[in-house]
Amino acid sequence: MKYDFDSYLLYEVTQSSLYTAKAVVELNVPVNGDILREAAQKAFRRFPYYSRTVRLDDHGAYVLEPCDKPICVFEEGEQVVLGTEQTNGLLFAITYSPSTVYFNLCHNFCGGCGAMMWIKSTLWHYLTDEGYAIDSEGILTPDIPIPPEETAVPDPDSFPEEEVIGRYTGGDSYVPIKDYLPYLTNPSKGGQVYYPITIDKSSLMKYARENDGSPNSILSAAMFRMCSRVFPKAKQISAGIVCNYRKDVGCPETYRDLVRVLHARYLPSMKDWPIEKLSTVTRGSMYLQMQPEISRETYRQVAAYREKIDEIPGKMLKTAYALKNSPLRNGVKDTFNVSYVGNVDWGGLSEYIEEVFSLTEGHLMLEVNSAGDKICITFQVLNRDEDFIREFLKVLDEEGISYEIGEMMESRLPQISINDK
Repeated sequence: MKYDFDSYLLYEVTQSSLYTAKAVVELNVPVNGDILREAAQKAFRRFPYYSRTVRLDDHGAYVLEPCDKPICVFEEGEQVVLGTEQTNGLLFAITYSPSTVYFNLCHNFCGGCGAMMWIKSTLWHYLTDEGYAIDSEGILTPDIPIPPEETAVPDPDSFPEEEVIGRYTGGDSYVPIKDYLPYLTNPSKGGQVYYPITIDKSSLMKYARENDGSPNSILSAAMFRMCSRVFPKAKQISAGIVCNYRKDVGCPETYRDLVRVLHARYLPSMKDWPIEKLSTVTRGSMYLQMQPEISRETYRQVAAYREKIDEIPGKMLKTAYALKNSPLRNGVKDTFNVSYVGNVDWGGLSEYIEEVFSLTEGHLMLEVNSAGDKICITFQVLNRDEDFIREFLKVLDEEGISYEIGEMMESRLPQISINDK
């Protein structure tokens, strides 16, 4: 690749696919905007690979350049537009309300793993500046050097020659695209909503162990049962389960977003199966596709796609090629998706964190985070049809899984404006 690894996803940004994300961290202490603003600057200095702006070069290619301007911190409410004067041209920004901190970012830089490094650092600086005594273990502070592993990029030439096994052959599943069109045609006008759900972590893990599952497989099984009721005529329903493949391509510590999707297929005849059996089928599908060979093949495809973008002259043609050939856009179409960032070690921060929710684009998606003794689930839908959440909660009730749910909220994902001049 000729240009920065983090720049290529920008060619795929459109009105209907913004590729932005937002982490919502609810604290159990008040948020002081002035102290947060100062603390955010300290933390952001540790991540120069995020502190960059975008420009077009003479070949019509997006170039990321270092930026010495501060990261912007302001009250939640105003629509965040990344890459503009509002955010000092940066593709990261922080907003806040009386007890909540919102981390807004463009997905081309990182996913959950990379974002959490910045989020933890910012919260640690803020809380310690407020006077709370919190150990810095596990926190990337400005005095900690950036090792090569943190910014590593896979080298496909170093991959072994190997045969890929365990491919998904289920094909595309039912997606109610007509129901989602109002949002897809103009997501900046709203439409995507979410329901914040919390479940006791120890209870969910106990349930998972008793039902041959993991959080991913249990939640996927529950989502299938919900979908089988909301879409009774669907001939096939499938889960798209996010898989981090950094380790498979030799970059286990990199901040960069290296993920692919595992698929689990469900048929109408399975709608009355017990969760344990559905979870077993889901896990079996996941394991079959979790081969390192598939990860390395996936990255080879991504690298070849990006090298082709380098060869094409002009931003317009590069964008047209990217939109038509994107490995991300042109993959298997699933009915719903599940993404579990994992058991983030919040260390001493746990005492002050009440809940953590991740917001991303997704037509029907669960974003799952861990916060202390809670599993925090963001139940995301593209419209306000309450059948989805009603049936999902009914499944949890049937399985005896206790939960707490908040009110329906608008996602208010950050928008992005790229400098095309």
